[in-house]
Amino acid sequence: MIQSKIESYPPTVVVEPKIVPIPEIIAGVNHEPEFTRGNIRNNIELGVEQIVPYETQWDAVVAIAGGGVSLGDQFELLWKKYKSGMPVITVNGSYKYCMDQGLRPAGMVMLDPREFNNRFVDPIHDDCKYFIASQCDPSVFEKLKGKNVYMWHCNSSEEETVSILNEKYGEAHKDYFPILGGSTVMLRSIHLLRMLGFPKFEIFGFDSCIMGEHHAYDQPENDDEEVITLVVGDKSFQCTIAQYHQAKEFVEMVSVTGAHYEMIVHGGGLIAYLIENPEIFNGEVK
Repeated sequence: MIQSKIESYPPTVVVEPKIVPIPEIIAGVNHEPEFTRGNIRNNIELGVEQIVPYETQWDAVVAIAGGGVSLGDQFELLWKKYKSGMPVITVNGSYKYCMDQGLRPAGMVMLDPREFNNRFVDPIHDDCKYFIASQCDPSVFEKLKGKNVYMWHCNSSEEETVSILNEKYGEAHKDYFPILGGSTVMLRSIHLLRMLGFPKFEIFGFDSCIMGEHHAYDQPENDDEEVITLVVGDKSFQCTIAQYHQAKEFVEMVSVTGAHYEMIVHGGGLIAYLIENPEIFNGEVK
């Protein structure tokens, strides 16, 4: 288990054929900012309930299911956690993957603003809470009309985005509560769930590397992504550029906010390796 408090520089890695340190994080996006802002402008007028902070439930543990290949490898363990009563929160395509296996998630988190990803909320079930970012396509909220859907907002450095939200809701962190995190739904989900009062996570399918495939299920839009060889410590990983950036953002994230939550990351991926080898951080992991 890791209660992350890391005061460190990012780890040094090898991106073949040359050695480079992990640079400052530059979060990649798959959409234009104005496209995202258009979704936000539309969605904040829908009257969807906003998430707000809850008091910490110190003994509460939730499972988060990402879409990495190790989700399939570790699904039997996830199933046991689920049957024992642990709530399972899914992100993006892991929602349908779990539903197809008979596991009904307690919650589902979505971030991506592109319209074709509205498939991520299918099939809908009445007992799930859907945590949908305000930047998601309006068709997602249309699908979930009348269901247990809650809107959340990404913490943003873009002045125009902040202005849109402030004009609608008031002052950030007082009248509405934007979620910190990186450019991926998994990183945002950790902060989202922490704000909702959950301090302990068991995370599945959070690989941030290719393990035969890039996902535990078909996700064809990622099939042609560039792949690099990443050497971290004494181990090599195959990663897409997006997975590489997610790993960098994870290091940065836990160095800033990791003291506020505990996590176990299951599977043999890059993220688990970073946690299991804290000396790579050149800092302290408690």
